[in-house]
Amino acid sequence: MELAIKIRSAIREAAKNSSQKDADFVQKYLGTKRMFICVKSADRDKIIRKYSGELKNLDPKEAITVLNQLFASDTFEDINFAGKILTKLPNVRAELSLDQIRKWILKTSGWAECDGIVQSLFTGKEILERMDEWQKSIPKFSSNKNIQLRRASLVIQCKPNREVSDPRMRKLAFETIEKLKSEKEILITKAISWLLRDLSRQNKEEVKEYLQKNKSTLPTIAYRETMKKIETGKK
Repeated sequence: MELAIKIRSAIREAAKNSSQKDADFVQKYLGTKRMFICVKSADRDKIIRKYSGELKNLDPKEAITVLNQLFASDTFEDINFAGKILTKLPNVRAELSLDQIRKWILKTSGWAECDGIVQSLFTGKEILERMDEWQKSIPKFSSNKNIQLRRASLVIQCKPNREVSDPRMRKLAFETIEKLKSEKEILITKAISWLLRDLSRQNKEEVKEYLQKNKSTLPTIAYRETMKKIETGKK
C-alpha cells in the first residue's frame, strides 16, 4: 500500500511539468473518462524504471497487491503506469492469473485503459508455458458482454503471435477474430486489424489466404490495413 502511494505521488509530481492544454488534447485522443494529468514521456520512463525495480524485489503476491491499488484508481495515469510497470516484471506475470487480468479490465473504459493493461503484457514464450489456461480464458473474454474484455481478447494475443509462430496460438487467434468480426465498434474492428497484422509477421501467406477467403465478412479496415501490411510491409 505504501509503495502504491509513492508511485501515485511521483506521477502527480511529474504532472506539474505538463500544461492543461496538453492534457485536454491527449485525454480526448485516449478516450478515457477518468481524471487525466498528462505526464511527459521522459518523466514517465523515469518513474517506470524506478518503481519496476522496487517491485521486482517484492514477493510477486505483494507486487500484485500494489498493482491492484493502482488499477483501482480514478486517475488514468495510475492505471497506465501500472500496466507499463507490469511489462517489466516477468516474475510477477508468472504468478498472475488471467482471471485477475479480467477483473482489472472490467474496471476500464476506452481503448487506452484496456490496452494499457494487456498490450505487450505476455511474451510468446510465456503463453506457450500456460497454453491450457490461455485456451480456456480467451474464449470467455471474447464472449463477454463487456466490450473492454472483448477488445482485450484480441489485443492480448498480438505480441505473442508477433514473436512466436505456433499453430495453437494462431488457431486461438483466428477463432477469436471469427467470433468478433461481425461487430462494428471501432474498439473491436481496429483490434482485429492489429491482431491480423501481427499474425502476418510470422505467417504472411496463411494470413493472406484467410483475408481472401473472408474479405466479405471481415471489417473493411482490418482487411485493408492487413493486406497493405502484407503487400508493402508498411503499417
